[in-house]
Amino acid sequence: MPTSFGTTTGAFGIAAQQTGVLLDSASYDYTQDSKTVKNITGDDTGESYYNERIEISLDGFEPSSSPFSGTLASAISLATAPADHLIGAVTGGTYVVTGVTRSSTSEDFKRISVKAKYSPTILA
Repeated sequence: MPTSFGTTTGAFGIAAQQTGVLLDSASYDYTQDSKTVKNITGDDTGESYYNERIEISLDGFEPSSSPFSGTLASAISLATAPADHLIGAVTGGTYVVTGVTRSSTSEDFKRISVKAKYSPTILA
């Protein structure tokens, strides 16, 4: 068990007010589906893009108080919304937990990784 001195929850850019996950890194993967439109001879004549979404990965440390307690397939809210690169908009949709990974080692604090998906057209 480490002995810590000073304010450890605000070190290295980790905001002291965060709960659930003390973020170390966050990534947002903007994706969509596409389908080509073909003519009678099979040549591509157009392309449709649809079903846009954001795959989210939040990595960090588990705080000693108020750790992440969400479950798979549950809706979550993010303190900071991702940048809006969608055709629709990052408004009104739902963030859903798709995976959680926890890890512990003898030489580091407990780590947690939360995977989520944002769908702008699915409401909780």
